[in-house]
Amino acid sequence: MIGLLLLAACGGIDPPPDLLLISVDTLRADHLGAWGGAPTPNIDALAASGVRFSRALTVTNNTLPAHVSMLSGLHPQHSGVPRNGFKLPEKTTWLPQELAAQGYETAAFVSASALSGKLGLSRGFGTFDDTFDVREMDQQQRRGATTVDAALAWLGQPRDAPTFAWVHVFDPHYPYTPPDPPKSAYTGPADGSLEYLLKIWGRGVPKIPTTAADRARMVELYDAEISYLDRELGRLIAGADDDDLIVLTADHGESLTEHDYLFDHGRLLYQPSLHVPLIVRPPRSWGVSPAVRDAPAQIIDVASTMRAAAGLTASGDGVDLGPLLRDGAAPLRAVAFAESCRPWNIEKKHKGVYRNRYKAQTAVRWPWKLIATPFADEVELYHLERDPGELDDRAAAEPAMVAELVTALEEWRGGSLRLGESDAENMERIKALGYIE
Repeated sequence: MIGLLLLAACGGIDPPPDLLLISVDTLRADHLGAWGGAPTPNIDALAASGVRFSRALTVTNNTLPAHVSMLSGLHPQHSGVPRNGFKLPEKTTWLPQELAAQGYETAAFVSASALSGKLGLSRGFGTFDDTFDVREMDQQQRRGATTVDAALAWLGQPRDAPTFAWVHVFDPHYPYTPPDPPKSAYTGPADGSLEYLLKIWGRGVPKIPTTAADRARMVELYDAEISYLDRELGRLIAGADDDDLIVLTADHGESLTEHDYLFDHGRLLYQPSLHVPLIVRPPRSWGVSPAVRDAPAQIIDVASTMRAAAGLTASGDGVDLGPLLRDGAAPLRAVAFAESCRPWNIEKKHKGVYRNRYKAQTAVRWPWKLIATPFADEVELYHLERDPGELDDRAAAEPAMVAELVTALEEWRGGSLRLGESDAENMERIKALGYIE
């Protein structure tokens, strides 16, 4: 209610603003200029004109369930979509459907087959563009330029109703094959291709070692993908109106070399995979000054924030970020929770019942972070300010903090959920990519 009153006072409900959600696949926050990485001029400019949430976290490290959480406001344990390949259950509350019922014209432009409309994601969208022109093994995708072109064509049409557009770009996700690879003296095998990645992972082929130079080249290629998408998103952002509400975030990050987890995501819950960018640029008419907020926002807050902006009743696990746009002291949440998407074979082992005690989970009460692996009876504890690399496990030295966060995690974890139906064709695609172990 506070968020609705705030936005009404700022002009955010009458008339309701156009809404633009930009989701970038596999984008680490710390590889953007605004978070201390190499300059990304267009994303940095958006951050400078809006409110940047410096410590935002995803709720899971896999493309489909993270996006379902983003657009439903529900943790995977409540949405029914624990990982790639599952269909969105009919009963799952879905932001696009709510906005369409509110009179919004809705459109989505997605860049990878993991987010295919046939998985139920097209529900509530008047336009759902999931045409792909690039194939990497069985993963279908398209470049950010093609997606942005399609989105700009739709956004440029005259309308009498407010609009909601979701634009998903896939480029930072592996393989790291930017259109213009950075020039380098490097001459080794690390070309960023999926074939090379399968070799260093040892998935389906003999595993090969990597050198420091190989790893450094892969990071260069990942950053070049980010630089490319920044240019393309610059065109999209420039096409938006000053009175649009724009949210830019990512589904999850990417482990590049940390903890010897090479160029992947989904298994480990360290910050490279969990810490994501989150920028909210409010409509100019709201009168919100640019700011940086350290509050523990999560991607489930996107749906809640957009619901409030459109005058809808809040629902789900997320929190309306509206009050925080003006007041950095506004309460949000005491503890942020997230879970891994692996092990992959849970549905077979447990007969279709998703019990999240079989996943690794994390509880973050800044600056403390607990990682619990219940099926292995293991816990880790890190102080993220003193130890941002998560190398000094303090679990044995801080039993009281462990107990506090374990209790919070157990309360959040409680119960189990019947999974949504899986899609056989999509499962085969992700199996071919080496996702299923």
